[in-house]
Amino acid sequence: MEEKEFKYDAFISYRHCELDKFVAENLHKMLESYDLPKNIKEKLNITGKTFKRVFRDQEELPLSSNLEDPIIDALKNSKYLIVICSPRLKESLWCKKEIETFKKLRGRKNIFCVLVEGEPKDSFPKEVLYDEKEKMKVEPLAADVRGETKREVLKKLKIEKLRLIAPIYNIDFDDLRQRHKQRRQKRILITSIIVAFFCLAFALYTSVMLIKINSQQNRLKLYQAEVLSKKAEDYLKSDNRYDAVKSSYQALTKFDNVTMPYTPEAEYALLESLGLYDIGSSYKTVSEIKTKGVASFIKSSENNKYALVYDESEELTLFNTKTLKKIETFNLNRVYADENIFSFIGNDLFSYINEKGNISLVSTKTGKHVKEISKDKDSYTSVKGDTNGEYLSYIDQNKLYIYNIKDDKVIGSISSKDKFIKNIYYSEDNKYVFALTSNNNYDINKDDYLTIHVISVKDAKEINSVTINASYTAGMLTRGNNVYMLLNRSKGTNFSMIVVSYNYIDNKINWSKTFDNNFGKFITKSYPDGTNNIAVVNYQTVNVLDAESGNIVETFNADSEIINIYSYLNNEIYLLFLKNGEVNFINMEYKNIVEYKGKFEFNLDSYSKVTQSEKGFLLIPYNDNRVILYEQKTNTNAKKEDIKIDYPSDDGIKSSEYDKIKEKYNIKNKSLVNKIFYNDKKDLLFVNYTNEDIAIYSVKDKKLLKKLDKVGKVYHYFGKDKYNRIYIGDISDSYILDENYNKVGHIKGLRKLEKDKVIIANNDNYYSIKIYTLNDILNEGKEYLK
Repeated sequence: MEEKEFKYDAFISYRHCELDKFVAENLHKMLESYDLPKNIKEKLNITGKTFKRVFRDQEELPLSSNLEDPIIDALKNSKYLIVICSPRLKESLWCKKEIETFKKLRGRKNIFCVLVEGEPKDSFPKEVLYDEKEKMKVEPLAADVRGETKREVLKKLKIEKLRLIAPIYNIDFDDLRQRHKQRRQKRILITSIIVAFFCLAFALYTSVMLIKINSQQNRLKLYQAEVLSKKAEDYLKSDNRYDAVKSSYQALTKFDNVTMPYTPEAEYALLESLGLYDIGSSYKTVSEIKTKGVASFIKSSENNKYALVYDESEELTLFNTKTLKKIETFNLNRVYADENIFSFIGNDLFSYINEKGNISLVSTKTGKHVKEISKDKDSYTSVKGDTNGEYLSYIDQNKLYIYNIKDDKVIGSISSKDKFIKNIYYSEDNKYVFALTSNNNYDINKDDYLTIHVISVKDAKEINSVTINASYTAGMLTRGNNVYMLLNRSKGTNFSMIVVSYNYIDNKINWSKTFDNNFGKFITKSYPDGTNNIAVVNYQTVNVLDAESGNIVETFNADSEIINIYSYLNNEIYLLFLKNGEVNFINMEYKNIVEYKGKFEFNLDSYSKVTQSEKGFLLIPYNDNRVILYEQKTNTNAKKEDIKIDYPSDDGIKSSEYDKIKEKYNIKNKSLVNKIFYNDKKDLLFVNYTNEDIAIYSVKDKKLLKKLDKVGKVYHYFGKDKYNRIYIGDISDSYILDENYNKVGHIKGLRKLEKDKVIIANNDNYYSIKIYTLNDILNEGKEYLK
């Protein structure tokens, strides 16, 4: 018997309220845009679209004075009924009638449920829970898309829709899900093969060209060396030091087994990449570690010796922040992950929620699992360890547990009628845990409330709680008996940042301050004795508040979005890391905000995350799979000298003589001349331009010997070393020129040149470093690449 053709593949029945409507609309779009894997369609003899039409009354209902007729007509012409289930559904007589009508037409087996909120017993209509023929309760086929936020619901719906599609085409759900995974992997494989083919083709082409270069065209080998040098420069600009060293080293040695000719550009690039004349005057890229997917979240241990980074491939990577060596990687297999699913516990352990929903405890030193805490019911949602490494707090929906690491036992748990949100905080002395529950609803026009529960860590007893009109938290910190909370509130199109001071021992709110049209991101406090301030960050604004009164002390505006803030221990100075790579200092003594130029050399356009390492900072570039380590790296061969050297004297020629010299040497672009000076023997004339170019002339015959582009401000001639190379520059940047006046090196803070060493200044300290020959540089490059 030929199966009846239906106008609609499915009819979606739902209550017209916020969340139910949200799920119905998105499910409608997903089904109508869905296509089965090709091999399944061929097997089932399906041509064209998988789903042709899906009925949802808001879109399909025509204008009519009688709403019942078109609905009944749609039900008659629908093959399946999909019911969006929540506790609100039972209140709708209209939905009840739709289910009853369809059940008479097509039977209960063609009815599927989508659980969006509440428990099944409270949300599933009795019409689908009872089989009249068998006179017994039955379990309906249902998809579970419950989540804390709409975003989480939508993510689940993308997977759970397959649970509805599978029985429609008599396919096993797990098989369909696997086939989707295989289809995605196949697409990736095909793309990889194409890319690999082109890479292979390019590599073969390059190899052939290099063979020709080696045998016939030395000029092209020079060009290749210059390209590698330029690539090294580009790598440095993207804070990729390893590839910069590799590329410039290849430019001076071999590339694809072809010996490269010497070029001054390559020597300059390798010397700059290795930083052999660095004495730690600025934070520069030292190394990097790569993750499988785009890096999303990063955390450091209490002593900053270890770090964890979670990436979009659902991997968690543990690494040493000094060497940037991976200790271990862990596949979490959690699509809905955030930074609350992993946490250090002091310095020796960390915890994470594994793919089974249990909690794994792992040694930071070895990466070996030492314990697994099994879930009671649902998967755990967040973990948080204290800074002493003694306790672990973790949440399972409506329950918070406190676990003693040393005694290996759960001290106790706290239950709530509302769900705990994922953020957990400890007091500075680790004696108390601050956990929050929320009654947030999906109606954006209604008020949300957070309840802060104060729990004693020692016995897992709740000592106090307070409820605040807020939607979610951005951070907390404590000082004495007070906890300072940075909260955000949204209602309708309005949003606010709220800062609350709460005495958690006396259970009293000291003060609360609201910043309308602001979104709170970070909170920190001053540490030096005699200071009692807290700083809160909203996008690119910092408000420093008096912790006692809540009054604004100062407000500072940065030039870009702030991605983190740190407080100095000895002075009331706040360090701001900005998304655009700048670093600002707020000095409360002088009430100013400044960019410390030259102190931090972050060269990328955009960064997303920053945390501290053992001796520097770890930054994640925006939408990148790299974690980059920046440190004030000092050459280990640098020797501190107990000397004092004045700034170099101004060797410039008097400006009154400029016109005469310009005519005498027929100097080009006369109006751009900035500085003119001689070398010590006065056989060379140096002309520095306002566009930072420099021209070198022979005094004897007044001819132009060399023009160097974009060198910088060059005011001083330091002399020649024992290898007959010239050193010119100013107190900030100096350059090394070879015998042909090519730029082969760069030194920051040069104060004095001696025959076999340079003296470099860093603030009031002076260091001597030997002069590096080309062979020295190549040996250092070889060692680095090992």
